[in-house]
Amino acid sequence: MGRFSLLLLLLCGGCDLVFGLDEDPTPCTPASFEGATAVAITEADYFTVDWDQTFAVVSAGGLMWEVPLPQGTPVAIDLGVYVDMSLSLAPEGTALFYTAAIEPPLLRGALRTGDATWTLDANAPRGTFAGTPSADSFGPQHVLVRLRPNDVDIVEYEDVDGVWTERGTHPMPGALAPNLTPNGLVMVYADGAGVFAATRASRDEWFGEPTLILPGPYVQPQLLGKCQNLFVTDNTTLQRFDR
Repeated sequence: MGRFSLLLLLLCGGCDLVFGLDEDPTPCTPASFEGATAVAITEADYFTVDWDQTFAVVSAGGLMWEVPLPQGTPVAIDLGVYVDMSLSLAPEGTALFYTAAIEPPLLRGALRTGDATWTLDANAPRGTFAGTPSADSFGPQHVLVRLRPNDVDIVEYEDVDGVWTERGTHPMPGALAPNLTPNGLVMVYADGAGVFAATRASRDEWFGEPTLILPGPYVQPQLLGKCQNLFVTDNTTLQRFDR
């Protein structure tokens, strides 16, 4: 069990945590979304979506919101006094990595203890920007993290008995950190000109060559629904593309 899930169980005092999650233990095949029609969801500078696509956390206008999906009314949430960016939900929707936009930027963690209710200061790996981690359902959680702003390298961490442990460092384009699919076998990222995805056969190895799946100046893309749904923002609007 990953550190986020363990901490959430302690905070909930044994409450039932049931997630209707569905994902293959093998990598899905990312294909092009070029030509697909975008569905506008809500205003968003940054965003992240849970595995079941039931809600999103977004940063918009300097404030933080939870947004019921597919198109619900945003509800304000409190993640502290700073403007936040680079949002990354655990697939189960129980925990969040986010970066406070201060100098230097600060990677933080929070636990979701109820609708629009968060407990702050959960443990986060060392670094500045984190992508969405893999799910507990597939073994120890993995997450990709950019250690410093403008750093060319990404570090992969694995949760080893509650300790985020480095598993390798790799050069990666883009300003933030790639998001993982829930099984940890597909990563997706943006480099300013387009959205790219890459797969691997096992979480013990690095990813193969990336493929362009959507051109355009998007930020922090996220693949869900076995690679059939792509969420992106252009720093203005959260959008969903479907295949």
